This record gives sequence, C-alpha cells and structure tokens, in this order.
Amino acid sequence: MSTLLSGQEAQNSLTATGTLDTTLALTEITFADGRILQLPTAMLLGSASFEQPLGNELRADVDTVIPIVEERLTVGKRTLVTGKVRLTKTVQEFDAQLDEPLAVRTFDVERVILNQSVETAPGMRQEGETTIYPLVEEQLILTKQLVLKEEIRVTRRDTERRDTQVVTLRREHVEVEREAID
Repeated sequence: MSTLLSGQEAQNSLTATGTLDTTLALTEITFADGRILQLPTAMLLGSASFEQPLGNELRADVDTVIPIVEERLTVGKRTLVTGKVRLTKTVQEFDAQLDEPLAVRTFDVERVILNQSVETAPGMRQEGETTIYPLVEEQLILTKQLVLKEEIRVTRRDTERRDTQVVTLRREHVEVEREAID
C-alpha cells in the first residue's frame, strides 16, 4: 500500500498520512515530486523515535516523524610497500662455432708447346673458363717467319670450402631475488 508523504526537506522530516498494511515487509512512500521510498514496515511500526503512538494506522491529526539517513562513501588511495626485489645482472661469455661457406677462386696455369708457324701473331682468346695468352717468337730461317712456340692457358675454377672459426659471444642473465620488508 502506498502512503503519500509531504516533505519538509529543510527540517529533514516528513509528515505522512494513510493506512499501514502490516502484512507487507516493505511500505512504499511516494513523495509529491514522484520519488518513491521503500521502508521496512516494522521500522514504521516499532520505532521509539516516532511521535505517533504505535498502531496500524497513521492519523491525519498526528504528525509522524521519519528520520532521513544518508550514507556517504569516501575512497582514498595510498602507496604501500609490499615487497622488494633485487636484480643482479651478469654477463656470460661463451664460444660458438661459426661455420660459413667461403668462395675460393684458384687458377691452373698450363703451358702447351706448339712450335707452329703462323702468318700473324694471334690475339688473346677465351675458351669457356680458360683464357689463352699466345707467345710468339721470331726465328731466323732463310726467311723470316712467325713460329707459335707455346700458349699459356689459365683456367679459372670456382669451388667452395667450409671454414669453421671460434667466435666469443656474450649473453646477459638477470637473477631476481626477493628481500624481506623491514
């Protein structure tokens, strides 16, 4: 059952009229501005701070005073030391093997004796990976002629070999140690 109250907020008290239903656990109080307040019915009946005699009905000729209570929450923060940590950093050295392929270029030099007569001196030429450098010599014969004495053949060969070297590397390590709070 609803009870209509008119509030005197400046005095922090209310005047209520109406009938209480004691079978309900809560009684709704509706303010003139439409706000609704639910209060335990037992509080309205058994409070010694009320000026009205105890009973099931609120009478219009007697003012009932209902205290209005407000709770406020205050939240604060503070810093607490809950523990200490010590960090110890060490540097470790260790050897690691480095195994990398290395390009190796070698040259084979071969002398080929020809002793052939030629009309003109041949020029340097390339045959695949081999470069041929001709060597000529003038010889005195009843007539003068060019004789190809020999060729120097230089052949390029590309191979690969593995080279292993020991390299010193460093690694950092951190230990965490908790300390007791004093």
